[in-house]
Order: sequence, then structure tokens, then C-alpha cells
Amino acid sequence: MPEEKLTLGQYFKREREKREISLKEIEQTTKIPAQTLKFLEEDQIDVLPPRAFLRGFLQVISKEFDFDEEELVRHLDETLTTYGKKDEVKSRFMKRGKGSSLLLRVLFVLLLVFILIAAIGFSLKTCRDTYQGSAGGAYASVVPENAPDV
Repeated sequence: MPEEKLTLGQYFKREREKREISLKEIEQTTKIPAQTLKFLEEDQIDVLPPRAFLRGFLQVISKEFDFDEEELVRHLDETLTTYGKKDEVKSRFMKRGKGSSLLLRVLFVLLLVFILIAAIGFSLKTCRDTYQGSAGGAYASVVPENAPDV
């Protein structure tokens, strides 16, 4: 008899309850936050970490608690496909877009470097102009007018 079509969360919860394992017990053993496990059971795909992390979580859980890893991964793929997120599941913390944030930081650093170079260049030019403008006058005041030529 074919198994009914279960989501990853439904399958995981069913298997966990069959084994009489609490989410807290899984959290303590695997260090996977209970909240993440709860999101997993509730199929809240939009707040779960990316697929690679989920797969790693499922591998650890299957090893520690004797779950069928292949079944868990199959349900993961089916659930992600159903939700249209097979390739990547974005975490609620990643929605800001790390790529654009990094680009802004790089541009900001480049702007600071440009300003620093401009300030140093202006300072050197000002110092040079001041030195050249006052050097003749300073030399003339030190050497007396009636000094013999050497």
C-alpha cells in the first residue's frame, strides 16, 4: 500500500512521536534549536535555513535518533518542490540580501579611502605652497644684506 503524501514536517513529527522523542531532547542532543525543529514540523519553509543546512540537520538527527535519512531527504526535496523553493530556502534573517549589504560596505570603504587620499593630497599641496612661499622670505631675513658673497 503506497504511503500517503506527507510533507517533511508531517513525516518528521510522525516519526519523532513514534519514537517518543521530544523536541527538547533533539535540541539537547543535536544542538539544533527547538524553535527550528518546530518550524520544520509546521512546514514553515520561509523561516527555515537554506536547504544545505536543513539537509545537515536531517543527517545529524537521523544518525542520533535512527531516522531513515533517505526518507527525510526525500520528504525535504518534495516539500521544497511543493513550496517552489527547491534550490534555496531563504531565512527570515537573510531577506535583507547579504550581497547588496556587502556591496554597500565595499563602496563605503572605497569612498572613505578616496576622501582620505584627497585630504592628504590637499594637505601636502598646502604645506608645499606655504613652504615655497615663505622660504625666500625666511632665508632673506637670516642672511644680512651686507654679507660677503662666498
